[in-house]
Amino acid sequence: MYRNNFMGLNGFVWFMGVVENRDDPLKLGRVQSRIFGWHTDNKSNIPTTDLPWAQPLYPPNSSSLTSTPKEGDFIIGFFADGESAQQPIFLGVLPGIPEQTPAAGSGFSDAREDRKSTRL
Repeated sequence: MYRNNFMGLNGFVWFMGVVENRDDPLKLGRVQSRIFGWHTDNKSNIPTTDLPWAQPLYPPNSSSLTSTPKEGDFIIGFFADGESAQQPIFLGVLPGIPEQTPAAGSGFSDAREDRKSTRL
């Protein structure tokens, strides 16, 4: 039997991240999230466009409803491909107010604020 690194075989890998983009070209409710411990806050090293798309997990009775977290929201989820960490699935949003605002243009921040500052 061929075995690879997948959820359930080598463990269940949880994550928490910050949504940087919710403009899903497939309109499936996916987001691109910078994940703590896996992605650097340096957008030169890992631009938002290079982050993997995180798929939402909806309850079976709500599969036709889509609600997407906004930029700057914290999400929690797991990787469907285990430690390869390229197939994130998010379970929900962790609401809160950051104690300090990240530097403009860095990761783990609300990308909408970066766009506002470049328009001025």
